[in-house]
Amino acid sequence: MEPTHFSRSGKPKNLVVIIEESLGAQFVAAAGGQPEITPNLNRLSNEGILFTQLYASGTRSVRGMEAIVGGFLPIPGTSVLKRNLSQKDFFSLAQLLKLLGYNTSFIYGGEKRFDNMGSWYYGNGFDRIIDEPLFVNPVFHGIWGVCDEDLVVRADEEFTKMKKDGQSFLSILFTTTNHTPFEFPEGRIKLLDGVPHNSKENAVKFADYALGKFFSLAHEHDYYEDTVFVVIADHNVRVRTAPNGVMPLDNYRIFGLILGGGVKPQVYKETCTQVDVMATAVDLLGVDLVQPIIGRSIFSPAKESFALMQFYSLYEFMHDNKLAVLEPDAKARTYLINGPDLLPLPSDRELERDALALLTISSYLYQECRHTLPENLAVHKKRF
Repeated sequence: MEPTHFSRSGKPKNLVVIIEESLGAQFVAAAGGQPEITPNLNRLSNEGILFTQLYASGTRSVRGMEAIVGGFLPIPGTSVLKRNLSQKDFFSLAQLLKLLGYNTSFIYGGEKRFDNMGSWYYGNGFDRIIDEPLFVNPVFHGIWGVCDEDLVVRADEEFTKMKKDGQSFLSILFTTTNHTPFEFPEGRIKLLDGVPHNSKENAVKFADYALGKFFSLAHEHDYYEDTVFVVIADHNVRVRTAPNGVMPLDNYRIFGLILGGGVKPQVYKETCTQVDVMATAVDLLGVDLVQPIIGRSIFSPAKESFALMQFYSLYEFMHDNKLAVLEPDAKARTYLINGPDLLPLPSDRELERDALALLTISSYLYQECRHTLPENLAVHKKRF
């Protein structure tokens, strides 16, 4: 299985990553979820690489961002977006693509000061942040900021201008609509029967409406074929307790899709994580890039099926059909994954050591400031 590397301009492709707030796989029929909520994503899923067994690193947005934008596995304790040693020269997609002259931006409907996002993005290679105060006359303004429709319309304006100027770009979009209290403008969607107006299901349906509008604009304004797009959740719907000391795996399964010009449609059914999706997206840009993303492209023969997930001080490591659970001041535990059920097994020491090794390496890379671009990095165009 080989990636497709094609760009009408002959240049490396643009990269647009849309981080969807709390978009669990259970809302998307194409990923095995509920029907009728996401018609646009169901349609778009036939046009790209759909990940049906994709797992989030954690249950907070900053955990999703450190994985998606920083290519980093969950670190014990606080996310690297909030830690002192990662506010500068910590690897990000922006640092990588600035080497190729990309314009780099973070576009967010809320305020960049939330969760220290502004400091982290500016400190790690992003040229511009377009946040809530910079949206002029938004169609809807809620508690968390402007709605997803405003977000994608502004993004399209930026991308259309850069396309006209011949400027390559990387942009990270972060949505807000699918978050309590689930506010969105009237008249955009047909509300679902049997659920409250301001419900997560209707909020997801509006988020889907906004995505449909964005991709229609991308085609209309002629940058779709020169861009790799990633639509991926930061995490699933947030929960605050872990029954029986284990977080059910479905609470981590999220939606993920890569599409764009030249991306061949397929369904990827193996277990993977957000860092794997991003390694795959970088693999599709049309250049050979040495990068420290702690994940593997699905096109790599070295790709393994595993996921590492964090919930407060609880860590779960899934490999094949087994799950290792680590938590402070307790013995490691091993479970057999039997559909939705987790069945206790005798301790699998090798599996549990692998889980601990991944946590240890993320701590080491942070403490020693080693999650950075390789020195003397060589960049080569791939042959189209």
